[in-house]
Amino acid sequence: MGQSTDTFDQSSIVALRKNLPAFCGEMPVASQSNASLLQYLNYYQLPIPLGELKLRAGTLNLQQQPVVTMSWTPKNVRGSVIVVHGYMDHTGLFNHLIEHLLNCRLNVICFDLPGHGLSAGQPGFILDYADYVGALNAVISASQTMFEGPLHAIGQSMGGAILLKHLMQQDAQSDYPFSKLNLLAPLLEPHSWTIKRCLFLLAKHFRRSSKRVFRPSSFDQEFLDFVQHRDYFQPRTVPMAWVAALSNWIAEFKQFAGTDRPINLIQGSGDKTLNWQYNLEQFKSKLSGLEVQIIADANHHMVNEIEPLRREIFAALRL
Repeated sequence: MGQSTDTFDQSSIVALRKNLPAFCGEMPVASQSNASLLQYLNYYQLPIPLGELKLRAGTLNLQQQPVVTMSWTPKNVRGSVIVVHGYMDHTGLFNHLIEHLLNCRLNVICFDLPGHGLSAGQPGFILDYADYVGALNAVISASQTMFEGPLHAIGQSMGGAILLKHLMQQDAQSDYPFSKLNLLAPLLEPHSWTIKRCLFLLAKHFRRSSKRVFRPSSFDQEFLDFVQHRDYFQPRTVPMAWVAALSNWIAEFKQFAGTDRPINLIQGSGDKTLNWQYNLEQFKSKLSGLEVQIIADANHHMVNEIEPLRREIFAALRL
C-alpha cells in the first residue's frame, strides 16, 4: 500500500459513520461532495466514484448493530462479487483486489465484519463464527435485491472460513447464492496451533485478551508497515473469545460430512500464518469439488502480496 498524504483517525471514523444511509436499492449513489467518505477512500487508496464508476456506501442493521457495506459498480457489468475479509482486516485493505475486479467488469460488494473496520462491535471480538455468517447473509440478501446477474464470492483467510461455514449451513433444498466460490488461504488451523491452543486453555481463565504480535504475512514491506503503524483500525490485542470461536470452527469443520460443490482454493507455499499443508489435507477430505492452486512463494495475505505474486493470485480466481 503506497504512501498517502491524507489522515484518517477516530474523528474521521465518527464523521463517516454519522453520514451513512441504509444500504439498499433506494439509497443515493455516493459523490465526491461527501468529505468524510472521500477522506476514507483517499487514505486507503480505494476507487473514487468518477465518470461511470458508481459507489454506494451504507449500513445494514444486524442485531441493532450497523454493518458498513460498500459497492463499486463499473460500466457494462457482467456480474457481482462479494468480498469477505480476514481477521483484523477491513475493506480499506482490499484496494488491489477491488481494482482488479472492477477491471473484470464486476460489481464489487465489500463489508466490514462485526468488530472490524467501520462496523460496530468490540474490536476483534466474536463469540461464534455464526455471527460473521449472519453479517454475510445480510449482505447477500441486500445484494440479490440491488444487483442483477450472477453472484460470486471471494474470501481471504478468515473470510474463506466464513464462506465455508455459510456453505456448510446449506441443505439440499437451499438455493445456494454463489455461482463461483474462491477461497484465498482459508483459515483452519493456524501455524503451531497445538501449542497456541494449550496456551489458550491455560490463559483463558484469568485473561480476557492477549497482546497481538504483528507477523510478516506478505512480502510487501510497505503494506506491513502501513498495517502496523498507520492503520487506525488495527487492534493491539486479541480477545480470548475469538480464539475460542476459532477452536470451535476447527472442530466444526472436522465434523462436517462434506460437499461436492465446486470450490476454487488458492494457497501460497510461503504462508507462515497457517498450518496450510495440514489444512489442505482436511479440505480435500471434505470438499470433493475442490480445485487447489498453489502460488509458489506467496505468503498469507494474498490480496496484499508484492505485485508479481499478486498478479498470479488474481489470475487464478474463477469469476
